[in-house]
Amino acid sequence: MKDFFLRNNDYHLWATNLLYKSIESLSDTDYKKDVGLFFKSIHGTLNHLLVVENVWYTRLTGQTYLPNSLGEELEKDRETLKGKLLKSILVWKDWISNFDHIKWQDPFRYKTMRGFEAELLYCDVVHHNMNHRTHHRGQITAAITILGGPSPEIDYVYYLQSLGK
Repeated sequence: MKDFFLRNNDYHLWATNLLYKSIESLSDTDYKKDVGLFFKSIHGTLNHLLVVENVWYTRLTGQTYLPNSLGEELEKDRETLKGKLLKSILVWKDWISNFDHIKWQDPFRYKTMRGFEAELLYCDVVHHNMNHRTHHRGQITAAITILGGPSPEIDYVYYLQSLGK
């Protein structure tokens, strides 16, 4: 499982970098424009991704991070936000690399943002986080297209082909 999650995390770094190449072509107005996404804009959705990355990472590392909302704006500046999102993917890579491989199927207990006790397997928490990234990158890709920007080809298979696999 460790190798699977590390490969997927590397894919997320690759895909996020390509996504940002497309985002860079957008004006600040378009970047922050409400285009009907759940978190309204590309900027809002990227902030949401950072919030959720922080929530799950702190849960897994025994820390506590309680955002005001899942749509909280952690970073106003788009370059600072980009840097923090890319760094968070690298932080996850370190966590995955150092996680005890015997524990992937163990239960992980945590409190939801509403204060309820919950339990998932460690592998499901990490998979959820990666799937969450993919979900919102897809929304952002659609928004870029709506705004007339270039849509990146960021499917997993393209990542594997870029590696020569």
